Amino acid sequence: MHKKFMDEAIKEAEISLSEGGIPIGAVLVKDDEVISRGHNRLIQNNSVILHGEMDAIENAKGLNYEDYRKCTLYTTLSPCPMCSGTVLLY
Repeated sequence: MHKKFMDEAIKEAEISLSEGGIPIGAVLVKDDEVISRGHNRLIQNNSVILHGEMDAIENAKGLNYEDYRKCTLYTTLSPCPMCSGTVLLY
């Protein structure tokens, strides 16, 4: 099951690369279903915070605190301190 979700995160990284960005992707999974996707958009959007993990979390609009607690984040790179901190908050 984990390989399936990592493959989805890799697809997101490939999207970032095809856009000229840094190839990092992430997916947020709840109850064995991908509920949100994201990829690194630093270069594409000239942003310092749009890492793949942050993009996936931001794209999961409508989740409440308890929903996040039931999720697993799959990412193609170990999260940086900013992304790790965000994950820990939720």
